[in-house]
Amino acid sequence: MVALDASEAAHEALSVALELALVGRAQIGICSVVDPVTVAGTAPPSPAMDILIRDVEIEARRLVNEAADRARKADIKADVEVSYGMPVDVLLEYAERFKADLIVMGTHGRRGLQHLLMGSVAEGVLRESKVPVLVLRAARPQTMAA
Repeated sequence: MVALDASEAAHEALSVALELALVGRAQIGICSVVDPVTVAGTAPPSPAMDILIRDVEIEARRLVNEAADRARKADIKADVEVSYGMPVDVLLEYAERFKADLIVMGTHGRRGLQHLLMGSVAEGVLRESKVPVLVLRAARPQTMAA
C-alpha cells in the first residue's frame, strides 16, 4: 500500500511501491487522505472553505487515478481510495481493509517547531502500524563543492 499526496516524497514512495509490487507480483493499494482540519485550520465554515476542501479532494482523486494508471501500465492491479479524516487513522484503516503487508510512504522531514506544530503522519503510521512501514524522503539535490 502506498500513501499518496502531492509531495515529492510521496512521488518517490509511489515509484518504490510500484517497483516492489512488480518484483513481488503483488497488487497495490493507493490511498490519499483529505484532512479538513489541515485544509481549513481554525477558519469558520464557509462556502469558500467548502470550495477549498472540494478542490483538495479533486486533486487527491487526480493523484490516485494517475498513480493507478501508472500501475496498470506496468501490469499491476491497483485499488484506489480517497477518504476524509485524520490521515494516520485513515491510512491504517485502509491498510487493514486492503490487507497490506507493507506501507510505503513519503515524509516531509520536518524538524523542530514545524514538526511539533504540524506533527508527522509518517511517525504516527510507524508507531501504530501492524505491518512494516517503509518511509522515504524526496531526493535532495546534490550540491557541488567549489
